[in-house]
Amino acid sequence: MKDNRHKEIVLKDIREALIDKNDFAEDPATSVGENTFLVTDDDLSIVFAQNFTKSGATLYYCYNESDIRDKILEIQKLHGNITIGCASANLESFLGHLGVENRCLCTLSETHPLSATLCEALIAWQGSIVITSNLGLGVTVPALSETTIVLAFTSQVVTDWEAANERLKQLYPEYPNQIMITHPASYAYRKGQQKIYLILIEDEN
Repeated sequence: MKDNRHKEIVLKDIREALIDKNDFAEDPATSVGENTFLVTDDDLSIVFAQNFTKSGATLYYCYNESDIRDKILEIQKLHGNITIGCASANLESFLGHLGVENRCLCTLSETHPLSATLCEALIAWQGSIVITSNLGLGVTVPALSETTIVLAFTSQVVTDWEAANERLKQLYPEYPNQIMITHPASYAYRKGQQKIYLILIEDEN
């Protein structure tokens, strides 16, 4: 595995290459091929980033709390500084700690055009995100809003679903009631589809 500086450069190169390609054509197949990156690094974070961004999803790579805060505020500004609905009390508290004031805790009876959630795992070979009902709203998986910010850590990246499933068994005494696995195809920026921002936080040395 190469050093973190190399990983930062590769991940940021992936994002920069996609930054002007957020508005995909109605048929994403005409554009996806242009976003393929040949990654020879054995770091799963880079493999995940490559597959996650193939369909136009946006990934921010962060090292520290200041960087996380700046990225969240940047996303919020892009969407008219609307309130961020948080899927869990822990996340709502964390955003407050960062200094993100325009936020609130989601409830089952409310919908938010911009929301934020944590996740349990990132599947490298699919570019997928695993979110379960254990993260916030009881037995209900936190619903993704029209625009969703997902916060994840590099240590959460696993190879495949089997590894993600083992991670869930290790995380929880009782297996989650509901599991949602997002897939790259759902990230394509087409009219009427959801938009996902992933904030990938480095927590491995």
